[in-house]
Amino acid sequence: MPFITSDRRGFIAKEGLAGLIEIQPGDRCYVFYKAMVEKWKANPRWATAHEIYKNTATEWEESEDSAVAIRLAWEVFFQLYVIPYELKKREENGDI
Repeated sequence: MPFITSDRRGFIAKEGLAGLIEIQPGDRCYVFYKAMVEKWKANPRWATAHEIYKNTATEWEESEDSAVAIRLAWEVFFQLYVIPYELKKREENGDI
């Protein structure tokens, strides 16, 4: 996960964002992205992608910075997880 260093990820895992002296944009992105990936890995299917995306629009927005971080995290998540899944399903089920 290239948004932030592994040391910073470890700190956030233990202390959360509130424990940081200064929250950087990548910190928020990491938190949102991690939640998306965990949900996806528990149940990788299109319905899960739908629920994750729906949550980006309704659940997590706290500030303008959070809104931007959520959308950026979604874009990376979608490219790295959902598109490969969709391509695999196209191979299995045929294209439109």
